[in-house]
Amino acid sequence: MWQFLATIGAILLITVVVPVLILLLRDKIRSVRFRESDAKREQRLNAWRGRMMRPEVEEVEELCGGKLPQRLIDMYSHHDLIFSHDFEVCVPGKDPKKNSWGIGDFEPLTVQDQMATCDLSEFGKGFCFAGDGMGNFYWVPVDDEQKKDAPVYFACHDPWGNEKVAESLEEFLSWPRVSTGKS
Repeated sequence: MWQFLATIGAILLITVVVPVLILLLRDKIRSVRFRESDAKREQRLNAWRGRMMRPEVEEVEELCGGKLPQRLIDMYSHHDLIFSHDFEVCVPGKDPKKNSWGIGDFEPLTVQDQMATCDLSEFGKGFCFAGDGMGNFYWVPVDDEQKKDAPVYFACHDPWGNEKVAESLEEFLSWPRVSTGKS
């Protein structure tokens, strides 16, 4: 019996404990090696803030292949909104645990930042204006003629798909917000 328990213990040690220790050591080495300095982080955040404050409407419209909705362009003049992060918008009158949408950050209205979002070609022409922090994006379609507003969609990579979230950006932005407590 004692040998049996020792064998089980040795197997657990080799198959579970050692790999976990190796992974912890690897993560510790990576965190020290690739740690961003405070100055570098501040520089990156200042550059991001600058891009948020200077929308490139015409350049982005050219990249997206259509005119951005006016409501989206107006959104970028509301700095308290576009600088808010880590919150959920809840569909009014529905259970917030089942009908809420997480927003990590809003995306700057620039070509540079739009190139770093997801490819919408499968769903149509559009602009990704916010991300959930997990590689998924909220987007609005663009059109040949500028419209006042547009529906909001959510492009998800896992599972791959596209879901209509709200009938308009105005509606989406009016929903109650709840902090996720990540900041």
